Amino acid sequence: MNPFRFATFQRARLGPSAGGRPAGIFITHVLNDRIQAHFDRLRSETREIIDWQFAYNPWTLGDLVAGRGEFEIDRTSVRVRQAVNNGSLSSGYMDIVLFSLVKSANREFVWVLEYDVDFAGRWLDFFQQFSNNSADLLTTTLNTRRRDPRWAFWNSANGPCPKSRFTRAFMPIMRVSRRFIGTYEEALSTGKWSGHYEFLVPTIARVHGLRIEDIGGTGPFVPWRRRRRNYLNVAKDALLSPGTFVWRPSMTAYFHEDDTAFKRRAMLYHPIKADVVEWETEAPVALSEAI
Repeated sequence: MNPFRFATFQRARLGPSAGGRPAGIFITHVLNDRIQAHFDRLRSETREIIDWQFAYNPWTLGDLVAGRGEFEIDRTSVRVRQAVNNGSLSSGYMDIVLFSLVKSANREFVWVLEYDVDFAGRWLDFFQQFSNNSADLLTTTLNTRRRDPRWAFWNSANGPCPKSRFTRAFMPIMRVSRRFIGTYEEALSTGKWSGHYEFLVPTIARVHGLRIEDIGGTGPFVPWRRRRRNYLNVAKDALLSPGTFVWRPSMTAYFHEDDTAFKRRAMLYHPIKADVVEWETEAPVALSEAI
């Protein structure tokens, strides 16, 4: 058995914390020593406030629907059927994986962090900002359809609310509440919502009166005290560039490997592709014939 995979499976068995500590899910579809070292720094620097699990997800949607993954998804859900009809996870259906893991953590708040997110400083300093924050959704690049009408995924966005309420986000890092997960699942079960999860997550939270906040940046959902803190990007640009937290260009080294590449300190950076092929150059992820 792959030692990384075994460790992943075991750490996914997080239970309730008497002290109310949040959990964290570090998710990657690639295993290598550099990513493991990146995770080790994250866990070491935040062990006093967050319980992290390493979630290795190499599976296609076909694997998960056929029950071949190492964690369970609700294969009968409306959202899974939407993904099956679409043909892959990679075009906006990663919530199927992420929120299954969030539910397994069984905590009031859960952070989700993709492997290619880094922080130019001590991770503890970043996460402590939110220790007393009760927002149901914390993430980045929150913006409305009116302010960002050219976002690539509006065409697939559907929901039982005015389009003026449509909201998007960029979510390689987020924190969600238990209350949000319950609301999200109930909303999707109606079959009235569909589209990219970076539309569904903030819009469903907003429409149902949950509290959403931007982690930083300059957008309309960032509190003044965090304005221009934690990350910078250009929300209306297709690549979110220039900035520290963008879609492209990629960086090739983590902060602990080469801190000179991180020009602005105390900022989140994305994406860091440490010996990882950028996904748009890889073959499409197709459903298996078993579905």
